[in-house]
Formats: sequence, C-alpha cells, structure tokens
Amino acid sequence: MARPIRMDYPDTFYHVLSRGNEKREIFYDERDRRKFLEIMGRMVERFKLEVHAYVLMKNHYHLLVRTKEANLSRAIQWLGVSYSVWFNHRHQRSGHLFQGRFKSFLIENDRYFTAMCLYIHGNPLRAGLVERLSGYKWSSYQAYAAKTHQPPWLTTELVLGMHGGSRKRFLNAQQLFLEKKSNLMDDLRHGLYLGSEEFLKECIQRIKEKEHRETPQSRLLGNRDIQSVVFKILEHLGEKDPDAVLNSKRTRRPKRDVAIYILYQLGQYRNEEIGKVFGVGYTAVTGAVRRGQEYLDSDSRLTQMVKEITNDI
Repeated sequence: MARPIRMDYPDTFYHVLSRGNEKREIFYDERDRRKFLEIMGRMVERFKLEVHAYVLMKNHYHLLVRTKEANLSRAIQWLGVSYSVWFNHRHQRSGHLFQGRFKSFLIENDRYFTAMCLYIHGNPLRAGLVERLSGYKWSSYQAYAAKTHQPPWLTTELVLGMHGGSRKRFLNAQQLFLEKKSNLMDDLRHGLYLGSEEFLKECIQRIKEKEHRETPQSRLLGNRDIQSVVFKILEHLGEKDPDAVLNSKRTRRPKRDVAIYILYQLGQYRNEEIGKVFGVGYTAVTGAVRRGQEYLDSDSRLTQMVKEITNDI
C-alpha cells in the first residue's frame, strides 16, 4: 500500500488525527492523558508548532495546529514515539501503539480553521461520552471556556480573535455549530485539503513544485551528517573510542543508549536513520530511548550533561 502524501510546509494550518493500532485504546486512565498532554507541550517547544485545539478520545486524538517550519511529520512522529515508549513501559506492553502513520490535511484559511476547532471540540458529544462539552475535560474546549484551564503551550488567541476576543461569543458559536450538525468534511478534497476548489488547485501546484525541488541532490544539501553528530555526542559523554560504541553488539551499553536518546530527542532524524548508524533495528532504538530515559531519571548529573550536549549541538 502506498504511503499517504506528506505535505510539510511552514506557516500552514493542519488537522492531525492518529488512532490506536487495531482501534485499541491509547489512553487507559487520567495519568496516561496527563502524560500525553505533557509530551505535547514539549513538542510545541521543541518543534515550534502552535496547537490551537485538541481532543483526546479513548482510541485516538485530534489536533489543530499551525506550523512555523516545514516539520509537521517530524513533530507528530516524535510525539507518537515519545508517548508510545512511556506508555509501553508503564503498562508493561510491547509493539506498536498507534495504527500506521498519522493522518493530516491542510486547511485553507481562518474560516475553515475556526470551524475545525469547533468540530474537534464536538467529538466527545458525537461519541456519546458526555451530554455537554463542559463535562469533558480532555479537550481544549475547557481552555476556550475559561482561561484558568489553559495550558501554557495552547494557543487560543487566533480562534478567539475570530470571535472578537470574546469567550462568550466563541461559546455561542460552538453551540450553534453543534446544533446545525453541518458536515464540515464535505469540503475535504481528496482527503488532503479542507477548503475551496481554488485552494485545491493551489495545493496541487505546491506538490508539483515540491517534487521538482526535492531531487536527491537537493535533499542531500539539507541533511545533517548524522554520524558526525553521533561522534560529537559520544565525545561529550566522555567516550574515548566512539567507533567501539558504534560497532558494539552488547544489548546494553549506557553511553550508546544515552547517545541514541539524545538523537531521538533532537527530533531531526527518523528511528531508521538512528538505528542504521548504530547497526540496530527500529525496535532496538525504541528500547535504547527507554533505557536512556531511565538512566537520566536516576542520575541528575547525567541529566544536566545531556541538556548541555543538546544545547551545544
């Protein structure tokens, strides 16, 4: 099966959806949901995304975001892997938590963007989880209803601004949207763009231009040499023979695990890329990230060292 098209652009609105593998639950309790929101806050800071709306359901989540850089795929992958590692460790499970790659589509303008915010908030109501949106605390609706419920990483100014900066007007618009029961997805084009026919033509032109630019030669110009980064990390960690670490077949090697953890936290490389330079597979990278986190949790000096290394790279 062909992979879905990935359209990573700067300064662009997106709706993001990710489901649990085989539609299984990805949140078992409140602690899971709180941890996911905590990691999402770190994603906002690390990848410079704006999250304007979200909802956490039992087996999936929705996000409404705007990018500042062309890095949506990196950011959402980082979010999914970070949460999966923590979730699997906590619940003593293994295997994929999420169902394949996340889904996303571009949103044309402020009008569709605002409507998508209202649509996302309505999910718990449509699913029959609550009778009123105020009764569901795992969405951004609470933050729009009262500023006291707003996490520091959530951006509400844009959507509220579309309603004159008034929370009361926003709540009225939310209620009206729910009463109309209009199908916002009628304007979803090819499962990739939410907007007008003119917007569809613009997006198709974007793809053509991107395919022209992304020749193998141009991609190489934008890539950072992962092996040189690895050597720099290992040297900072005090490793005198980095080659020995890269060629080691030992299952557990703390400096290697911490180096993999740092590379993963940088959010610039896929797990396959990280595994290749260390001669291990995708699942081994996930295990190394988990062990790296455990090392940091038990060693405050190592935690400080990792922060310094990350800032220096």
